[in-house]
Amino acid sequence: DLAGYPAQPADETADVMELADRYLPDTFPWYSSLAPAAAGDMVFEPWWRKRRTALFSRYDAIVCAPGPYLADYDPRVTSALSDIAIATALGLPVVLASHSIGPLSDVRLRDVAKATTRVARESRTYRYLCERGMPAVLSADYAFLYPYAARAAGSSNHIAAPYRPVFLRSNNLDANALRLAGDVLYEGSRVVADRSPDPVVLATSDYRRDGKFLEQAAKRLGVPYFPCRSVGELVQLVAGSSGVVSDRYHPAICAASLGKPAQVISNREPHKMEGLKSLFAENTLADLQELARTGLRTVHDALRTTV
Repeated sequence: DLAGYPAQPADETADVMELADRYLPDTFPWYSSLAPAAAGDMVFEPWWRKRRTALFSRYDAIVCAPGPYLADYDPRVTSALSDIAIATALGLPVVLASHSIGPLSDVRLRDVAKATTRVARESRTYRYLCERGMPAVLSADYAFLYPYAARAAGSSNHIAAPYRPVFLRSNNLDANALRLAGDVLYEGSRVVADRSPDPVVLATSDYRRDGKFLEQAAKRLGVPYFPCRSVGELVQLVAGSSGVVSDRYHPAICAASLGKPAQVISNREPHKMEGLKSLFAENTLADLQELARTGLRTVHDALRTTV
């Protein structure tokens, strides 16, 4: 069973939905943050724990989906760590399937330590956990195992080559501060995209979140905007490019997997993005794919051993 947010998954997730037996809408308790602390402790927290305990009691193991949300800066961290605490209190194995973790306070790290298995999807997280006495398995994001070359074969888009897609997140940059000076893209005085002779195309792998931001930025800069509405469109855009610049994780993985240069932009998610930079600098594509397989084998073996 797959539990997640929102209640009605987007159409683009259909391939994933087909792999699950059931989808359980799992509303993130954003409303608790609006309540006074006393009301949260007296009403929301007990209700949340009761609801979670009833849900988890139906299962033999809990697998936490890959992602970067186990960090102090992410509002999802509270419920994610509560899930670990509640599941382990029930005696259930908890598998962190492939995560970027940290930075976290010492109190929150104690909940991470309760997990049965911790798979780190990059070296920054791996070192962070090991230095704090938490055994972990070094992996790479499972997206490195996606068949990009097969999806790219015979595909094309309507953008004339050569071009260089720049993938930008709406919550990391100021659209009004973006400027092109010659062939360099800046945010104020900070270089976002290094010098290149190829025209810039602004792009995103999450058009629902970044669309308005990038439309505004593209209009100001006088460059095209390409919203990738599916994995296929992402692969087509990257396959036809001369390389990418990315503030998003998976477009950079797509580029590296297709043999394209990938410039990773540092942002407010240091373990996630700096760890990805390290993976690219220290490993071949074959190495990264084997690391990803190691992570998958670890999850598989953990479930076979504990369930």
